Amino acid sequence: MTEMDDLAPVETAGARQTVAARPTGLRGPGVRALRVLRSPTGSRYVLLVGVLLLAGAFAGRIVHNQFFGISWAKKELDCSREAERRYPGDALAGQMWQARCAQPAARRMTAVSLSGSAAVLLISTGGLWVLPRWALRRAGPLKPAPAGMQEWADREVDALSLRSQPRIVEAADGWEEPFTAGPPGAPVVVLPAGVGALAPETAKAIIRHEFAHVAAGDVRLVWLVRSTLVATVAVLAAPVLSAAMEMRSTGLGAWGALVHPFWGGGYAVRSLLLLAAVFAISQMVLRSREHEADILSVVGRSRAGLTAMLAGAERTQRIRGAFQGWWSAPDGPRSVLANHPSPTRRMEVLRQPHPHLKATCPDAAVTGLLSALAFASVSRLAMTAFPGTPLASYTTPAVALVVGVLMAPVWGTQVWQDAMDDVGTSLLPTRVLAALGVGTALGILAPFDDTGYPPAWNAVAIVPPAVCVAAALSAVLARAYASAARPGRHRARSRSLFVAALAVNAALFVGALRTAQELALYTSLLPHVSWAWLTLPGIHSPHSGSDAVVVGFLALLALGWSLRSASVARAGAGSAPETAWRLALPSGVALAAAAGALAARWVSRHDQAQAGFVPTLQYDRMAAAAAGLVCLLALCSVRGRAGLGPGLWAAPLTTVLTTGVLWTVRMQSLASGQAISRVGYFADPLAQLAVLGGLVVIPLALLPARDPAPAARFLVPCLGAYGAALLTAALVRTDCIMLHL
Repeated sequence: MTEMDDLAPVETAGARQTVAARPTGLRGPGVRALRVLRSPTGSRYVLLVGVLLLAGAFAGRIVHNQFFGISWAKKELDCSREAERRYPGDALAGQMWQARCAQPAARRMTAVSLSGSAAVLLISTGGLWVLPRWALRRAGPLKPAPAGMQEWADREVDALSLRSQPRIVEAADGWEEPFTAGPPGAPVVVLPAGVGALAPETAKAIIRHEFAHVAAGDVRLVWLVRSTLVATVAVLAAPVLSAAMEMRSTGLGAWGALVHPFWGGGYAVRSLLLLAAVFAISQMVLRSREHEADILSVVGRSRAGLTAMLAGAERTQRIRGAFQGWWSAPDGPRSVLANHPSPTRRMEVLRQPHPHLKATCPDAAVTGLLSALAFASVSRLAMTAFPGTPLASYTTPAVALVVGVLMAPVWGTQVWQDAMDDVGTSLLPTRVLAALGVGTALGILAPFDDTGYPPAWNAVAIVPPAVCVAAALSAVLARAYASAARPGRHRARSRSLFVAALAVNAALFVGALRTAQELALYTSLLPHVSWAWLTLPGIHSPHSGSDAVVVGFLALLALGWSLRSASVARAGAGSAPETAWRLALPSGVALAAAAGALAARWVSRHDQAQAGFVPTLQYDRMAAAAAGLVCLLALCSVRGRAGLGPGLWAAPLTTVLTTGVLWTVRMQSLASGQAISRVGYFADPLAQLAVLGGLVVIPLALLPARDPAPAARFLVPCLGAYGAALLTAALVRTDCIMLHL
C-alpha cells in the first residue's frame, strides 16, 4: 500500500495535476447544482447539526453541575434570600433583582454548556480530516485511470459546470465501491478496480454520478455525516465518565453511582433515543444525496447507462444475498444499516417523468423528533442565559425563531420541490403530516435534557398539531406557487424556489411554534379560563402585531400567485369563464361573509352599548375573525381541500373588510376620554383569525378536492353571509370565549 500523508495520493500514482478554471463553455440543459442548503439532503444535515450542538450543550450542563453545582445552588439561594429582604412586598421586583444577582453563575453555566457544543464541532471537524484519508488508504495503492476515461471525464467538467476538475484514479484490486474525497478545490474520484473492463456506458455513468456529487457540493458533507455518530457518542459519554472519575477519586464506588436512576434510567434512555435519531437521519442524508446525484447525472441525457448499472448491481446483490442468508438479503435487516439506497429504489426514482425525491413518513417522523428535541433544548438554554439581560423578554420568541428556522428548509425544500415536479396535483401528504406530528409528540415526551421531569401533556396535545398545521399550509402554498410558474420554466428557478420556500416556511413554523408555546403555557397557568384560551394568543396576545404581519404577508403571496396562475391559465388552454371564477368566487364569498358579520353586529348594537366600551371592542375583533373563518369554511365546503388555497387570501380579506367598516363606525361614536389603537384594532382580528383558522386546517385538508358545481357558485356567497351572521350573533350572546380583563 502506498504511504500517503495528505489528500493528494494520486501524485504518486502519476495522475494529472491540472486544476481547471471555472468553465465558461457548454452547460448541460437545465443543469443546476443542488447546493447544500437548497437540497433536502443539506437541510436535514443542518437540522442534525443543530440538535447535536444542543446535545453537546446538555452534556456540558451536566458536567457543570458535577463540578460547580454546589456553588451555583448556593449563589441562587443567597440571591433569593437577599431579594426577599430588599423587596418584601414586591414579588416581580424581587425576581428581577434575583435574576441580575445570579447572572454571573448563570453566565458560567452557559459558558460550560456551550463548551460541550464546541466539543461536538471539534470532533466533527476531526472526522472531516481523518475519514477521507482513511478511506483513501484503504482503497490504495491507487493508479491512474485509463486514458480514455480521463479524456471523457474532462469533457464532463464542462457539461456539469464544475468549478474545478476532479482527478480520476483507480482503486486497488478487490475494491468495489466508487467514492469521492479531497478538498473542495481538488476533489479525487476513486473508481472501482477493473473499471476499464466495464461497458463504456456503465463506466461513464459511474464517473458522471461521482461528478454530480462534486457539482452538488456534498463531497465533504458525507464525511461530516459519518463523523456525527462518533461525536454524539463521545459527547454523551463525557458526563458519565466524568461522574465515574469523580466518584473514584473520592473513594466511592463508581459502579454504584452509575446505577443511580438518573444515569441508568432517564439519561441512558434519552441517550439511546438520541443516538437512534442521529443514526436514522444520518442514513437518510447519505441515501438522499445518492438520489440527488443520480438525478443530476441524468439531466439532459439518456438514463440507459445508469439504469443498466443499477440493474446489474441489483442482480449481483440478490445472488450474494442468496448465499449469505436472510440477514444480508437485499430486503433483510442489514439493509437498514446501508448508507446507499437499494438499486431497486434508485431505479424507481429515475423512472419518474421528472425524477425527484418525495417526502416520506420516516423522513417526516425524524424531522419532527429532532425539532421537538431542539425545541426543549433551546428553551432550557434560553431560560439559563437570558434572565437578567435585555433579552429576558424574548425567551419565548427566540425559541420559536431558532426551531422554526431550522424546520423551514427541512420541510420546505422537500415539499416545494415535490410541488414543482408534480404540477397540477392537489394532493396533500396526509400520511407524512401524521408522521411529522407523531415524531414531534415523541420528542416532547422524551426530551434528552429534562430527565426526571414528567412530560407536559398539554404541550403534547398542542405543539404537534400546530406543527402539522404549518406543514399543511406550506404544502398548500407550494401548490399555489407551482401553479403560478410558467410551463417549462419552473425547473430552472431553483434559487427563487428556495427563497420563497424558506421565507414562507420560516413564517409558518415560527408563528405556529410561538402560538403553540403560548397556548400551552396559558392552559397550564389558567385552567379556569376554559375556551377563552383561544383569545389569549389572538386578540389578547402581545405579539398580535407581528402575527398580523405574517398573516398579511402570506395572504399577499397567495393572492399574487393566484393572479399569476389565472394569467398562466388564460395564456394556455384554460377556459376564460372557468379562469375568471377562480378569483370571482373567493372575492364574492369574502364580501358576503363580511356583510353577514356586519349585519349581525348592527342588529346587536344596542345590547353592546350596555356592555361597555372594552367588551364592545372585544366583540368587534372576534366578529371580524369569525367572518374570515366562515369565509374559509364556505370555500372548502364546495371545493374541499382545494378551497384552502384561495381561502388563504380570501379569509384575511374578509377580516380586513369587516374591521375597516367597524373602525369607521367606532370612530364616529367615540366619547370623550375614549381612544382606540388603530394598529391593535386591525392587527388583533388577523391574529385571532390565525388561531381559529389553525383549528380547522387539518380537517379541511382531509377533504377530497373537487370543482364547484355551477349552482354552488351562487349559493356559496349566500352560505358565507348566513354563516358569518349566525356565528357573530352567537358570539355576541355568549361569554364562552370572551376574556373579561
